[in-house]
Amino acid sequence: MKRIILFAACACFCAVACQSNLDPGAETRTGSLCISVAPAGAPGTKSVTDAEGKEDYLKDVQVFIFQSDGKLYRREVFPENTATRSLDGVKAGYYDLVAVANAPAMPGIETRSELEQQAIALSLNQPDVGFVMYGATENSITVSGSSQTPASVTIALKRHVSRVRLTTVQNKLPVDCGALTVESVFLENGLGNWTLLASADPSGYVNYAGRKTGRNSSVDTVDFIRAAADAECAALTFRAPQHTVNRSLTTAESFNLPFYCFPNRLASAADHFAGATAEAVCARLVLRVSYGSPAEHWYYPVTLPSMERNTSYDVSFVITGPGSKDPNQRVSNGNLDVEVTITAWGNGNAYQGDF
Repeated sequence: MKRIILFAACACFCAVACQSNLDPGAETRTGSLCISVAPAGAPGTKSVTDAEGKEDYLKDVQVFIFQSDGKLYRREVFPENTATRSLDGVKAGYYDLVAVANAPAMPGIETRSELEQQAIALSLNQPDVGFVMYGATENSITVSGSSQTPASVTIALKRHVSRVRLTTVQNKLPVDCGALTVESVFLENGLGNWTLLASADPSGYVNYAGRKTGRNSSVDTVDFIRAAADAECAALTFRAPQHTVNRSLTTAESFNLPFYCFPNRLASAADHFAGATAEAVCARLVLRVSYGSPAEHWYYPVTLPSMERNTSYDVSFVITGPGSKDPNQRVSNGNLDVEVTITAWGNGNAYQGDF
């Protein structure tokens, strides 16, 4: 199978902070602090330019203001769809800020380390509501206690999920095969558990080996994912377009279907791509397709190794021959061409190579 991967490089969207030295007696005074938040691309990118639906929506934002000893000084909650808020009466001093968007309320947090180790599940991300995001100031913020020098900061928020998008499907099957139908599309071997800080790797396979929960070692086709009811976090990982793609040597059908999971960072060299398994596996985008008379079903899985958070993987399929009979097995060489475009949910220059 030929795979072409395009890498997009983007400019960085950085937090902005103002630092100044506190003058004598400042600890008895208060000042103002203006906080802005904005969804941003992965490291090295500017703000998002390629968001769909609610991907960058701020359903709510919690901002935690920590003292230099890591203890919470103040927690503020922004109203829905609010990106900037000015706080008065902030005690003069040095602070580190952490912003969390679209997560459960956390009024009991007392320290930064406690906040950063909060567990988050993939299911907390909702395409029709918003995606969990996290951001923090790189340097301490100084509140001087002077009305003449208010402090201000912009925090870049970063999603925890990766996005995998089915962009197009082209039918280049032999003439006698006719049209094909894309019955379902799903993500397998994504991950479903992480922490807010995301310092360690995510864990917990979602749709493990393309099978129903707990059936990853089964060879029985009844355990394969075929419907939304079979999939975990189906709103994020499963679609059933039932879309017919006529045979064409020149044009492809557009789908533009997004899927989401926590990033599976496994490299392809360590991948167990062999159907039923209890071993380590890479994430894959899988098409379940039917064609012919009588109709025969085939799977076309595309491996996405070494995934990163807040990164988008656009996948285009060119189907030229039979697929696999198992959602977690390779398609024979020459039967599928794939193009994967990788961006940080933004725009940039493209680099091309064969893999």
